[in-house]
Amino acid sequence: MAPTFQAPTDLESTETSWQRRRWLTFLVAFVALLLPMALWALASPIGSVPDEPSHAIRAAAVARGEVVAVPWSKNPTLTAATVPENIANAHDLLCFAFDAEVTADCQTPLRDTDQTLVQTGSSAGLNSPAFYALVGWPSLFLDGDAAFYGMRMVSALLCAASLAVMFMQLTLLPRFRWAVVGAVVGITPMVVYLAGSINPNGLEVASAGALFATLLATFRGSLRGRRLVEQAGLALVAASALLTTRSISLLWLLVIAVVALLLGRREQVLRVLRSPTAWVLIVAIALVGGVTVLWYLTPPTLAAPSPASAVSPVSLAFVFFFTELQTFDFMFGMIGFFGWVDTSSPSLTLAAWTTGIVLILAVAFLWGRRSTKWALWVLLAVTVLIPGLTQLGVYAQYGFIWQGRYTLAMLLCLLIVAGLALDDAGLGADGRVRHFVTGGYAFLFIGHLLAFVMVLRRYIVGANGSLSEMFFNDGWEPPFGWKSLALIYAIGSALTVLVLRRLFIRSAGADISRDDLLVTPAERQETAEIERLDGLDRARRGLARPSRLDPPR
Repeated sequence: MAPTFQAPTDLESTETSWQRRRWLTFLVAFVALLLPMALWALASPIGSVPDEPSHAIRAAAVARGEVVAVPWSKNPTLTAATVPENIANAHDLLCFAFDAEVTADCQTPLRDTDQTLVQTGSSAGLNSPAFYALVGWPSLFLDGDAAFYGMRMVSALLCAASLAVMFMQLTLLPRFRWAVVGAVVGITPMVVYLAGSINPNGLEVASAGALFATLLATFRGSLRGRRLVEQAGLALVAASALLTTRSISLLWLLVIAVVALLLGRREQVLRVLRSPTAWVLIVAIALVGGVTVLWYLTPPTLAAPSPASAVSPVSLAFVFFFTELQTFDFMFGMIGFFGWVDTSSPSLTLAAWTTGIVLILAVAFLWGRRSTKWALWVLLAVTVLIPGLTQLGVYAQYGFIWQGRYTLAMLLCLLIVAGLALDDAGLGADGRVRHFVTGGYAFLFIGHLLAFVMVLRRYIVGANGSLSEMFFNDGWEPPFGWKSLALIYAIGSALTVLVLRRLFIRSAGADISRDDLLVTPAERQETAEIERLDGLDRARRGLARPSRLDPPR
């Protein structure tokens, strides 16, 4: 009998090398992201991250079965939590909060590592318990400072995995060079800092990026069959993780889903929506979202920290416009406002990210593909307007509460779309552009390192303390010493820049030769049209020229 040969399936025959190596991409990205997050987890004193004491207490309580929150009898504005004294003591360790000149060694006489269960209060009781169940379990078998570092490490693992999925999914796009650049710019020092803490804000940003990239790769690619099931599974996990973070994540989920759907290829979107896998995904996300909405609609009845005051329409208008005028201040907060909003990023760090954000947005609006730029306007409007609109709803009760980090999820999606608009426009990169982008990466990662070292300085010798004093300080030190952590951070940053440079060079997408100058898509289209008209003109002249074989007239 003659041997038979099985033809490759459509999936096997159309897979790119990036699709075949997608989990290798995930692994490399995961390691590169986890390292700085873990270093931040070790470098930050206990309780130094915004609201971390309350989040840590809530996480330890949920891990011990206290899922439903009830008011705390000693302070009805907080929810009760029964946790070890070691963790409840976090509230007493904020001796340095709001004063950047007070160092972390003020905690030493206040630290209590007793494991006796006590009842305390937490301001995080209104949040979904799912996030706290994910990060709180190390407190069941670790004590002392290790319990806090263990919960931080779990948060770092979850955030690194989510952002690694984001990078993996971006490499599945038909063109992804500039989308990856946008994603790198979107991972500001504040994102990495929050990821290495006990705070749902970090997972909110990371899971939003993972969900957005997964939906983009699904709706803009040509995946089907088993690969579509894999995509649906990743989207469900990312969406569920996003919904476990904060109440506003419901809005982020809606914005991400609509923008990704409308950015997809029409035929692929219809193919996906006709598949049973898509409807299973939609139903599953709807169930998770429904449970989340139900949780927020039935909160425990807590005493108000202050009575709501009557606010006139004129005052509300002032609140909205005053909040909008702080947009650039919020952007600095998204880059990095550390501690209890008492330690700003170094000037070089702010300069690096301000330049990167403004540059990629400006180039995208100028040269990006018109059919993609509408998404830029939508996400920009959400990023700019949501702070003011949210502030209107809470001002009467709480006053001005918005911080830049609350909009980090939308900033990351905005910068991904900026890169996507350039990829869709076919913007390539010659040798000089590659060197420029590599230099830009180096600039950003120097900003990462400076922010890391300057925050360490703030807790070791104070924000204005000298670096020489920092080297010989006998006070507070993070585990393994700050010099070791900073050195590892520097080496990791240098290696990450090399990996990103290689990725940029090898990225799929429209490319031009190393010797060509960078030109706009409009200029390339104009050149192609001129060449076409010249070709038609030469063809007409050729037809008009008499042939030697034509008979004499």
